[in-house]
Amino acid sequence: MVLGKRHGLSGTKEYKVWKIMRLKCYGSNLDNRYKGENLWICDEWREDPVAFVNWAIQNGYAEGLELVRKDKDDGYYPENCVFLEKKKTNKTHGMRYSRLYRIWTLMNQRCTNQRLAYYERYGGRDIQVCDEWKTFEVFADWAMKNGYKDDLSIDRINVNGNYEPENCKWSTNVEQQRNKRNNHFKTINGETKTVAEWAEISGLPYKTLQRRIYTGCKEENLLAPIGYQHKLLEINGERKTMNAWAKEVGLPYSTIKRRYEKGIRGRDLLKNKRLNKKKEEDYQ
Repeated sequence: MVLGKRHGLSGTKEYKVWKIMRLKCYGSNLDNRYKGENLWICDEWREDPVAFVNWAIQNGYAEGLELVRKDKDDGYYPENCVFLEKKKTNKTHGMRYSRLYRIWTLMNQRCTNQRLAYYERYGGRDIQVCDEWKTFEVFADWAMKNGYKDDLSIDRINVNGNYEPENCKWSTNVEQQRNKRNNHFKTINGETKTVAEWAEISGLPYKTLQRRIYTGCKEENLLAPIGYQHKLLEINGERKTMNAWAKEVGLPYSTIKRRYEKGIRGRDLLKNKRLNKKKEEDYQ
């Protein structure tokens, strides 16, 4: 996708959201990026504002809403993003920006907000949040008394039942994925299993596998040990990880990785301007 006037989106609010998301993750000005986070954007959105804008429109974007990641430790991709209202800190419970408050907000949104693409899987199937949990403090009290931890997510025991104390528990990602109606299956070496099952077999975190799939990781590397991609690259006699080279020259890690996968080597990997087409073809 060629950015700029060709897509005709430059003046739209959705395009501005896409630009801000890109700057937070890959902006050359480090002061504009999120601090202390290794953020990433899925291949579907990273270079294609049209794909993001289409998703935003289909998922209820409107003025006054902000793009939020459901899991703050994960990247920007369709299943991890949602638009929520911008609100001031709730002075009553003081938990407006807590993970538990986000879980409560998203639980209510998926059952009531008809503009969300996944509303049909929840509110559209008449799945509701019980009356007592319409109040955050009541939900938070139940959560703390029933095993809530920062690495667990709320899970309905009966996937056709409501969000209510008798039908909910806190589960790991692997446990929750097993309980989904639309499990994500992945074929590796001719064998097909859910992503949760591959995570259990390989011993890798579910989120690691999910991130690799969304960022276009090759099949042979999907189950590779964590850190396999951090091999040392030798350039002009110096050996550093791909990430270290990227930081040194001020390029996005994804740019160097893409060039390396095309067969580009040496100082050409670190050039700050786009390589011309002929130069790239020389390496193929």
